[in-house]
Amino acid sequence: MMGRSKINRHCFSLVLTSLCLPAILVTGIFSGGEPADKWDNRPVSYPAEFERQQAVWMQWPPDEYDRGDHPVYPVMINVIKALDSYVKINLLCESEEEATEIKNLLRQKGCSAVNISFHVLHHLSIWARDVGPTFVKDDRGNLQVVNFGFNDYGKNNDRYYIDVEGRIDKLIGQRLGLSVIESDLVSEGGGVESNGSGTIMTTESVALSRNPGLTKDQIESEYKRVLGVKKVIWLKQGLAEDDRITGGHVDEIARFADSHTILLATVLPSDRPVNQTSQESHRRLEEDYRILLGATDQDGKPFRIIRIPMPPALYREADDAGHIPVRSYLNYAVTNGAVLLPVYWKPGRPLALKSTEEDIGRVFRAVFPGRTIIGIDAENVNLWGGGIHCMTRHMPM
Repeated sequence: MMGRSKINRHCFSLVLTSLCLPAILVTGIFSGGEPADKWDNRPVSYPAEFERQQAVWMQWPPDEYDRGDHPVYPVMINVIKALDSYVKINLLCESEEEATEIKNLLRQKGCSAVNISFHVLHHLSIWARDVGPTFVKDDRGNLQVVNFGFNDYGKNNDRYYIDVEGRIDKLIGQRLGLSVIESDLVSEGGGVESNGSGTIMTTESVALSRNPGLTKDQIESEYKRVLGVKKVIWLKQGLAEDDRITGGHVDEIARFADSHTILLATVLPSDRPVNQTSQESHRRLEEDYRILLGATDQDGKPFRIIRIPMPPALYREADDAGHIPVRSYLNYAVTNGAVLLPVYWKPGRPLALKSTEEDIGRVFRAVFPGRTIIGIDAENVNLWGGGIHCMTRHMPM
């Protein structure tokens, strides 16, 4: 299993062009021709993912992601096909030639590709959630992009990888003509969850390890400055199986279904004693549960907390290296009219897994009324260290 580490490729021109449907660049919600690096310190807010979206950004996989027995291309295609009916997709590719190849491939797989805009921008991963643009909105309704720092999930090793991936957010903001808010804070999109009303959740294990020279108060102050939030909820740690990959991104364990409802993972009793990983994840999730029970939103109101099981029986299934992959139902993507929910049951796996997923489907239909719940087998992406949410980055209206 590979984590979210370097993928070496030859350098391509850092150029962003639209090959089809250029309307995404002229929808009228942008910053009216102001220089992309100009930020006039107007108050901003951080829209939630469950709010209305104008587009979803994704990064087409480099060839390296097709090797071995868990290629991500089938997952990428299924995610694009699922999103295509609900929201515009802005897809990063390496060249115009690759864009043509992708369009032909998608059409062969039954996707019209008419709702996809292709953007030529050199990238080395599929993790658009983490390195793609963090969009905030000012008090006039204009979008801006926060340019957070990136250090390869705390590894700080491959400067080329860090340089390429670390400027994707800023380059997209500049090409869209958006004002860019600069920040020295190292922060990935999967490490921060917003309720859209002024509250975010993050984990100490990630935020502090990415920024070893900063205190919690300093990190919190910077989030408040660049995201316009009023409240930061600090969970302790993420999943034990995520320690080697991101160090514990919050989007694997806790998500806002709406401004006052939190979906929080739980390890089912039958899985808790299986191995040290399941035992440790259970301990951490219960600690985070106690934190959330005492937490309030930006207005001092408590949250409704709904526990979502981790996939039952899969704590017994390790990868080729003997590690437990990160498999979580909370690594879903929500967009206009749909939720893309990871599913794991297949013939040969325990019926308890199938039954649990049927129950989870009912919960998601209840907490996301009016949205279609679309199951996606994303396990190949899990084996690369991420999930559906990690592959997508929402762009608010």
